Amino acid sequence: MLMAELPELGGYFHPVKVGVFALFSIAWAAVAAWVDSDTGRIKVPKQPWSAVAFGGGAVGIALWMLLPNFWLGLLAFALFHGGTAMWYVLFRNGQVAPGKRVLTIDHFRRLMAKSPQGKADAVASGEKVRIKGADGKAVKWPTDAAQRDSYQALQDFLFDAIWRRASMCDVNVGAQQARIIYRVDGVNREREPIERPAADGIIEHIKRIAGMDPAEVRKPQSGKMVAAIGPGGKQDKVVEIAVRASGSTAGQRLVMTMHSEESKFRIGDVGLNKVQLAALQPIIDKTRGVLIVTGPKESGVTSTLYALVRAHDAFMRNIHTLEMSKLMDIENVTQNVFDSKEGTVTFGRQLQSIIRMEPDVLLVSDCADPEVAKLIAGAGRGSRRVYCGMTGNDTLSALRRYMQLVEDPELAAAGLEAVIAQRLVRALCANCRRAYKPDPNLLKRANLPQGDNRLFYRPPNPDELEVDKHGQPIICQVCQGSGYLGRTGIFEVLIVDDEIRAMLAQAAPLMNVKAHARKRKMQYLQESGLQKVFEGVTSIAEVLRVTREDAPAAPRSASVNPPQPRK
Repeated sequence: MLMAELPELGGYFHPVKVGVFALFSIAWAAVAAWVDSDTGRIKVPKQPWSAVAFGGGAVGIALWMLLPNFWLGLLAFALFHGGTAMWYVLFRNGQVAPGKRVLTIDHFRRLMAKSPQGKADAVASGEKVRIKGADGKAVKWPTDAAQRDSYQALQDFLFDAIWRRASMCDVNVGAQQARIIYRVDGVNREREPIERPAADGIIEHIKRIAGMDPAEVRKPQSGKMVAAIGPGGKQDKVVEIAVRASGSTAGQRLVMTMHSEESKFRIGDVGLNKVQLAALQPIIDKTRGVLIVTGPKESGVTSTLYALVRAHDAFMRNIHTLEMSKLMDIENVTQNVFDSKEGTVTFGRQLQSIIRMEPDVLLVSDCADPEVAKLIAGAGRGSRRVYCGMTGNDTLSALRRYMQLVEDPELAAAGLEAVIAQRLVRALCANCRRAYKPDPNLLKRANLPQGDNRLFYRPPNPDELEVDKHGQPIICQVCQGSGYLGRTGIFEVLIVDDEIRAMLAQAAPLMNVKAHARKRKMQYLQESGLQKVFEGVTSIAEVLRVTREDAPAAPRSASVNPPQPRK
């Protein structure tokens, strides 16, 4: 009986079945290897997904060998291995841009395409930066080989600028090379130059994309474009780029001003401390009055004015702005840019036209002459909320200038609610900052708490950097070696209460106003900055750099070198 149950001759070995088993085993190994390498390329956790890809196939192989029916075992293997593989594919397709997704219709079309356009699409699937032109349409890769090379150079250039968090990029083309300067966190950083032919190709592409004439190399032109880097979706870094081009003695000059979604602050994001924000909130909630924001050039005044405007419901209130130049779009707000009509209209006259439209909230970017100041004071004394920008070093200097421009102390004082002075300081990189114990005398002079052993922080010194096996310093991959990451504001907030308003109406000395404000615990700019030092946000050197009245222009660092990977 037992002999009868033995398999027929050849039952232990079937060449077709062995071949099928070997083929699918190789496929399992190939998929596991692809998942292991692909997780590194798209920067998702490697170990768990590699374990899923390998484990699914291992379970499938085990079931295949244990089940008595070969084809039933093959089905079990396909379900386990194919299921885990598709799980990863669905996950990774959700993390990357559409052009990088696999096992989709577009993916198969790209694989099968043999035409020049198909090759261009294949190149585009690996693009670093997704670009939209002035018309809002996505930019397609050129089909011409030479144009593709210069467009790839543009891709590398834009990716580098966005990755380094540049807010401005200045390309100045010389006889042989183009000098490139980034402005990162308010500081100029010069990167390695680009050879003239490559620079000319990059500028030609930018002009065309931004809606400018590439053939015009002398007359000034302006345009706009949008660029994005990232895997696709909410994780993208999207940058709006305003482009200005002009001729130079040697070639062309291109300046790109770059604004990211991150710069669309609300009032709680600009850097006001809790006490300052609590003092300002009741004033912002009022429906009338003037609030002045002051600071030197490039100190973040416009961003703070925009944040104040965003504190109001644009659907419920009629909001207008009048600006010398528009920094960025504010949703549901009517933004007016000054147009002199070839010298026939003044800024004040255009402001008067806007006031006649009876806005509930009005933003005026510049209060620089008596005509504008009187209109602002009159609107604020009435039923309108007015935010205006002024150039000044501190609240008292701005207040003095405003009173002088209005010329009528009672009119100026009647609607004035607050004056804010500000600076922008670079925030320390949390990844590479160095801790140290502060001098107790400094804490005492700055009215900061003492005796709690709190550490202060600063950027690393060059001799503190780790080095690789070649002795080269390893720069921080988060801040690209600057020691700082992003910027925040420090503020001086003067609240105009009834007592100060009475002093101003009577043209009392501003020193009396200052004494009263200090009595009400108003923080000076430097004190506000030192509080951020105390909280570990920035460094003492940075606060001193931006609060000195005779502060020089932001320092220019050495050339920006490519980041060195940590060994």
